[in-house]
Amino acid sequence: MDFTLKLQLAYQKILQAKKILLIGHLSPDADALASIGAMIEVIKETKAEIYAYTANKQVGVYDFIANEELVSSVEPSDLRNFDLILIFDCGSIARTGLETRIRNLITAAGQGMIKSRPYIIEFDHHEPQEAYADLEIRDPHKASTTEIVYHFLKANGLVITKEMANCILIGLMTDTGHFLHANSSQEALAIAAEMLMRGAALPKIINKTVRNQSFSSLKVWGRALKNMKYNSETGFVFSALTEEELAELLTPEELLSPGDLFGGIVSFLSCLSGVRVALFLREENGQVKGSLRTNLDDVDVAQLAGQWGGGGHKKAAGFSLKGKLQATETGWKVVRT
Repeated sequence: MDFTLKLQLAYQKILQAKKILLIGHLSPDADALASIGAMIEVIKETKAEIYAYTANKQVGVYDFIANEELVSSVEPSDLRNFDLILIFDCGSIARTGLETRIRNLITAAGQGMIKSRPYIIEFDHHEPQEAYADLEIRDPHKASTTEIVYHFLKANGLVITKEMANCILIGLMTDTGHFLHANSSQEALAIAAEMLMRGAALPKIINKTVRNQSFSSLKVWGRALKNMKYNSETGFVFSALTEEELAELLTPEELLSPGDLFGGIVSFLSCLSGVRVALFLREENGQVKGSLRTNLDDVDVAQLAGQWGGGGHKKAAGFSLKGKLQATETGWKVVRT
């Protein structure tokens, strides 16, 4: 189906729904919450009931995003109560935090165990992992999921309000590293300019996303830079933080939902002179999570991440492995458990 037709079909489903569930990914970043915030602005005009959910949302960090206060970290009681489920920026069904419940719902309906189930629409700008939604609205060439929401608004002739403009610009700015990353396309910059014309508050967004750093997050940055290793022959830079180091540097609340702290670190490493690929590793709940970045067109870090069961974009990807980090003479290795 044509991309514009998909966007128009999504709006028709929203207009028909009476109860809508909106889902962002685990430990949501600004793009996920801003995408939800902009869509809530749309749904408010339809009078449908709304429940918005993201697991492990960090309290107070993203309160400058419209409708952030409506996003709960308490799971919805029964998914069958909803007519429509909208999923934003998750990359895969696992990152919804509701994978088992969504899969069971789809299976039960397919086997005739229940009469009906909610229609599922996915809005995303990550590379495809698995087709599970009834309507998949995905474009990995877009800089952010809010950019896809922007095209949704345009395709349906909807007025972009100041609140929507703020949301769209927030997603674009944060997912492009404030337009420093390689995904800062001409289209993304043009949309950002349009959002400013529509009243988006650039100084406020910069203050909240760049200058509003906690002391503990700066300590994490310092330790990550201290642990950094660089191979000048390959252009490979990497760093790692153990669970013990993170527990020392962050509060329990920050550990639970660090936002885009680690993404910011690996993105910074990728911008250093001579770097071809940057890797940042961290321990979390018995797993080693890896984030990969590159700014080069001839490198595909999604393929690298795929070797360890991960994925993502060509220039930004990640993976998770069961195990622990172990220091070596030249860096670290992952000891499988």
